[in-house]
Amino acid sequence: MERLITAYLVRAAVILMPWWDLGSGIAFAAAALLSLASARGRWRAIPVDLALWSGFAAIAASALWTSAPSFETLLRWSPLIYVPLAMRRQQRAWSGGLIVGGIVLCLGLLGNGVLQSIKAESLSPFLYRNFAEFAHQHIYLTLYLGLAAAALSADTWFPPALRRVMLLLFALAVLLAGSRMGIAAVSVGALWWYLGRTTLRAVLPKVLTACALIALFLVVLPSERGLGKFLNADPYWATGSVDSRVVQAKAAWRLIEQQPLLGYGVDRVQPELDLVYRDWNYRFGIKRQLNVHNQVLQLWAGIGLVGMGIWLIGLAYCVTKLSWNRGTQALAITVVLLLLTESMLERAMGIVLVASAIYHSLPRGMGKVPGRRT
Repeated sequence: MERLITAYLVRAAVILMPWWDLGSGIAFAAAALLSLASARGRWRAIPVDLALWSGFAAIAASALWTSAPSFETLLRWSPLIYVPLAMRRQQRAWSGGLIVGGIVLCLGLLGNGVLQSIKAESLSPFLYRNFAEFAHQHIYLTLYLGLAAAALSADTWFPPALRRVMLLLFALAVLLAGSRMGIAAVSVGALWWYLGRTTLRAVLPKVLTACALIALFLVVLPSERGLGKFLNADPYWATGSVDSRVVQAKAAWRLIEQQPLLGYGVDRVQPELDLVYRDWNYRFGIKRQLNVHNQVLQLWAGIGLVGMGIWLIGLAYCVTKLSWNRGTQALAITVVLLLLTESMLERAMGIVLVASAIYHSLPRGMGKVPGRRT
């Protein structure tokens, strides 16, 4: 009975994720407590649990050598603790919640777009941030729908024709949300997984056609920002997806050079970045108080090499227990690309998404741990 209730809580948490951080977090936390209670003292940690817990330990322990993270920051990072507790033996609930949540999200975004377009007598509500602002930030919605598509592809309940229609619906919502970096990361991961299922010669025409259509859509899609300049990233003029990231990375590196081992503290990174932006007259960054858009550099500036080392120990232990199947490789590629092009872990939804995806992908490829029940 407890496991059934836990499954419903996990489904509810996943469905709420794009809409309500607090509600989703409460559902996950309740599922974690119920999962612990139902174990009746027989619960055992597995390597992926340690990989996630070590991340929270690194953030919390950074108070020992730099400015302490606030309670709000620790609360935001707390999914790294309770996601492993809530998700144990809940693969079906996680996948089912993603599929239902993906459908609800797409219908909500498209329906709101239609209503707003009628009111505005314009198609602008369907484009870029205007489209995604009805729910969460577009980069998180892109990863969410990518994971929903992966869950749907592996599901056998839906008829093939209906599955294809739903996958096209997910793809349309992702393209309209317009997160170029997110689309690129998810597409590369999906391509790597797909190429492992069949011969290259058989899928090459389809792959090239899909890549051409995605590239054409992203180039043609109007938005307030383009891809930006690739070579000349001038802080004064940088507003594009590429040149702005170059400027932000340089700003983060300036902070890292000053405190490479200990960092400034998670909560002090943004104020320090703002000072660099003002010094460089980086208008776009000052106006929007932009973060680094690179989670590795963001963490390095915050907790230093000491903190990152703590997390890397947990991750390294997990990696040694893995069997790197194609699905795990695809997920790793997607997550790494997102972490290098976005500050994915600066909001609760991003932390829950990454933690949940890692948890339900990595253990399936792990060898058995003698004497342990997982």
